[in-house]
Amino acid sequence: MSMLWQVGYVAAGVLGLAYVAVPERVHAAGLESLRRSTADRSDGSIAPIWLYRGLGVLLLVVGVTGLR
Repeated sequence: MSMLWQVGYVAAGVLGLAYVAVPERVHAAGLESLRRSTADRSDGSIAPIWLYRGLGVLLLVVGVTGLR
């Protein structure tokens, strides 16, 4: 396996860990189209946070299985 692939798998794992550990910060730094303003959050929806956590788990799986 080339060094570039290993770097990619490590990056996917680190990014996945960030998505799982601190999804609120990742959500705050995300694209404007994916975020909702504070006025729109009056319904208390936490769907974007769980979306980021799901993406994080997926990236962790890719990173871990790629390095094996």
